[in-house]
Amino acid sequence: MRYMFDLQRNIFMYNHLLTVKDGKKEYKAIIESMTTKQESMAIWLEDFNFPKEIIDEVKEDMMKWSPV
Repeated sequence: MRYMFDLQRNIFMYNHLLTVKDGKKEYKAIIESMTTKQESMAIWLEDFNFPKEIIDEVKEDMMKWSPV
């Protein structure tokens, strides 16, 4: 994987801080737990302000890393 992920859970109630790193830059955004039968989190990629040219790579790595 090209990107590393760090999840700080419950920084405020059901909100978590997700940090995405590529060795040079860090991108951070708040993500939320969802009320479903299985543990789920809602992630809005636009909140990270990723450059358009890396979004597909980040999504691919995020799916491999996903903790839920």
